[in-house]
Amino acid sequence: MNHSEFLKLIRTGLPGGTFVLHGDEEYVKAQALKLIENSVEQDLRPFNVTSVSKPAPAELSEVCDTMPLFADRRFVFCHGLADGADAAKYFPCFEEHSPETVLLVVIKGKLAANSALLKFAKKRECEALFDPLSELECAKWCIKHCAEAGVNLDRSAASVLVSRVGVDMANLVSETDKLIDYVGPGGSVTNADIDVCSRAALDVRIFDMLDMFTYGKPADGIQALHALLAEGSEPMQIASFLSGRFKLMLEARRGIDAGQRKAEVASRMEGNKYANEKAYDAARRFTREELLSLISALSDTAFLKVSGAFKDDKYLELVLLRHPWRANPV
Repeated sequence: MNHSEFLKLIRTGLPGGTFVLHGDEEYVKAQALKLIENSVEQDLRPFNVTSVSKPAPAELSEVCDTMPLFADRRFVFCHGLADGADAAKYFPCFEEHSPETVLLVVIKGKLAANSALLKFAKKRECEALFDPLSELECAKWCIKHCAEAGVNLDRSAASVLVSRVGVDMANLVSETDKLIDYVGPGGSVTNADIDVCSRAALDVRIFDMLDMFTYGKPADGIQALHALLAEGSEPMQIASFLSGRFKLMLEARRGIDAGQRKAEVASRMEGNKYANEKAYDAARRFTREELLSLISALSDTAFLKVSGAFKDDKYLELVLLRHPWRANPV
């Protein structure tokens, strides 16, 4: 089942048994666990909600066979369970624990297609997949979240917000809350408010500018840089963002040099999966030495500004002009 079906099941009442929760949308996954915990009376939660991390099979069996107290159900959240050859050791517990227990095996990220845990979950129809939400789902969530806070957000503005921030719910929650605080109860969010408040508004534009350089269009990139600077963007902020992107690309480049595939490299990198995959694609157009050189050069921006040796905006432009941008992978 997908996340929507699982959330509906929580609201109607989870039956006893085992569920395997996985997928890249960590915020919604965490909200599902919170919804389950909140379904238990607060005074009874210490007895009927238990969280374990990397338990041994025997430990997990013992926890799952404990009976609920003054309740029909007992919930066990199991985190950090390793997949692979040892996963099968847990399967007897998954299938044979107390019928009053709901065991939720919570996996960070998405299980591989050949995962033993995933095969178990699919065979027994107890998989709960938390894939990234669609843009439409994110927009609906933003509208509802604003309405609950007494703020009006129409469909058009919600679509603009999602296009700026992306579909990573943790970021979207942060940016939506910022807008709610900005317009206040009874207010209505406009596109202008989104421009002012959305942290991602500038990041997305810098992202687009970097793509112009990365894919062999430095003239367009310089024009985009000039536009950002003319509108008041700080050179130091741009340099910091670029440095962060090149560091991400360097991590991806190491994976490429080791012969690793994009999905494998992106899954190990911190942050948004979409951004990690973009970094992998972009890294194919740089050597490791070039990325190290760019990171080093950008780190000098602050020093040169403070020392007065170079204006930071001119230095930033010089760094970008000096690099031999190429359109094709190396």
